[in-house]
Amino acid sequence: MPKTTFYTFLQTKHQEQNVDPTDANYPLFPQEVEIRPITPFPWKILKTLTIDDLRDEAKFHIPLAQVEDNVLGTLSQDDLRRANLVIREVQTKVKDLDTNTVHDVKLWKYPHEDNFNMRRCWIERFVKRRGLIVGMMVGIYWSVEDKMFHFSVLE
Repeated sequence: MPKTTFYTFLQTKHQEQNVDPTDANYPLFPQEVEIRPITPFPWKILKTLTIDDLRDEAKFHIPLAQVEDNVLGTLSQDDLRRANLVIREVQTKVKDLDTNTVHDVKLWKYPHEDNFNMRRCWIERFVKRRGLIVGMMVGIYWSVEDKMFHFSVLE
């Protein structure tokens, strides 16, 4: 975390008794403090895992609007043409913020569904590798800077 110098004006009784008036900083008392950045809550998709999310044939649903607004807008024309087929398939990345690993994933969308889905890669790269269990809350959001989804176990 970044550090900065913070100057206090009020003294403790101990400081008052031991102060040196010839000190260049008098009456300021410098302290080095850590600054914790305040970040907004970025998680656009929150999900409390159920048994259906953890089965071998399970899928992780990502709302269509999230993918269209974020992922499809960053694709080349060739990739966009391929993504607009009857069965949509979009290749992207997901960064697991807890383990600092990046995974290539395919998102699938069938015409009758309102979601894109991570299928086999969801089970292999997240559920089994991370040991996810029923009741855990996970979050995912699109990072504009990294041009990938970020994933984390929140609870």
